[in-house]
Amino acid sequence: MQSEKKLFSTQNLIKMAMLSVIAVILMNFGAIKLPTLFPSFLEIDFSEVPAIIGIITIHPLAGIVIVTVKNVLKAIVFGTSSVYVGELANLTVSLGYIIPLTFMIRKKRDLKTMTIGIILGVFGITLTGAFINYFVTIPMYAKLFMPLEAIIGMGSAVNPAITDKFTLVLYAITPFNILKGTIVAITSVILIKALQPVIRYLAHR
Repeated sequence: MQSEKKLFSTQNLIKMAMLSVIAVILMNFGAIKLPTLFPSFLEIDFSEVPAIIGIITIHPLAGIVIVTVKNVLKAIVFGTSSVYVGELANLTVSLGYIIPLTFMIRKKRDLKTMTIGIILGVFGITLTGAFINYFVTIPMYAKLFMPLEAIIGMGSAVNPAITDKFTLVLYAITPFNILKGTIVAITSVILIKALQPVIRYLAHR
């Protein structure tokens, strides 16, 4: 296991920078909307996958660096249309997703442990997403961009059961994060399994 003092070695900084750039590209150009299932402001992207790869191949804490740099780069290169509200939410939810894997991988570095960590991340992204949206993101959007009623209306247009902020989180944001977390988890496990020889090689460089 690599020691934590090597997290910011020159070689690791280069690897984390490359994965951060890939994450920004996936975040901005690989997003998928499901307008018949969820409000239009919810998009599935795979920008956590590079962070997961970084945790496994570079250092257990590399994912935290990658998702942080991802959001900073996104704001610098592409700007922000949400006064950084969206970036804050993305960072918080991404951390909720990758931190379980960060802790798991420090104990053991095998496919089973990685898979368990990624699956736990689905619960992490669900709980974190519900919390940050209910208490921070939705109130800030309502204050800065549009009335809360309009935001709720975007949800009720897809699901009539959505009538207030609580049901918006319960019936739209929570199932969305479960779906996103599951899709990212499956993608990550498939990639990890397919790239195991490469991962083992990079992890020991």
